[in-house]
Amino acid sequence: MTDDPNSWLTDYHLKQPDGSFPHLGTKAGDVAEVVLVSGSPDRVGLMAEMLDEAEQVGDRRGFSVFSGAYRGSRLSVATSGVGSPSMAIAVEELAACGAATFIRVGSCAAISPSLPVGGLAVATGAVSDEGTSSYYAPTNFPPVATLRVVNALVDAAGQLGADVEVGLTRSTDSFYRGERTQEIIELWKSLGVLTFEMETSCLFTVAARLGCEAGSVLCVGSNLLTGKATYSGNHLKEYRAGQQRMLELAMLAASGLAS
Repeated sequence: MTDDPNSWLTDYHLKQPDGSFPHLGTKAGDVAEVVLVSGSPDRVGLMAEMLDEAEQVGDRRGFSVFSGAYRGSRLSVATSGVGSPSMAIAVEELAACGAATFIRVGSCAAISPSLPVGGLAVATGAVSDEGTSSYYAPTNFPPVATLRVVNALVDAAGQLGADVEVGLTRSTDSFYRGERTQEIIELWKSLGVLTFEMETSCLFTVAARLGCEAGSVLCVGSNLLTGKATYSGNHLKEYRAGQQRMLELAMLAASGLAS
């Protein structure tokens, strides 16, 4: 017996009796040092298909994790859920399993005329307009990408001949009122922000707190200036082509970071 009434808080991360983590279902050693994360299970499935000898090492609560090899480098791919709370859980448990470098491979809404549907953006930093990051850092902490990861993504784009915009994204907790409002669009556009999405600022902040590297590459699903979007069933060909370029770019960058 212990005299500490809070002894159950001694172990920061919760684990199941078999040693697996409660949300992802992974165990220490299951994941590679470099992990690509995405909110879309379908996109994670596509990346898993690009791995050699892919093995599913986690499948719980809607999270899926696969480990394998790409161009000879061991990589893992994982779902991160929608929004910052899910992203924080994924990064926490993946890092506890051995991950040290994260690349978000996601979708976004563009507020830049230079980013049509299917266009790609690499985030150098993110506006933290979400609540989860405040548990990891002061509200005036700047969520920035790791330069090594940004360079790897930009270099991979160059190798593949893929056009990318490089700059700021904005992460919000609200998909509708937080993004699809004229005043909000105009404000952040005037400050040079390129895209809106929901997870990058949390990824950058949690990774910094854990001593990990992080980057983010995004494919445009809609442009809030022009109204062009995939949601109405239009521009699907452009989006699918852009997503495929993004997956190839991200996997190539990840394999270089893992070398």
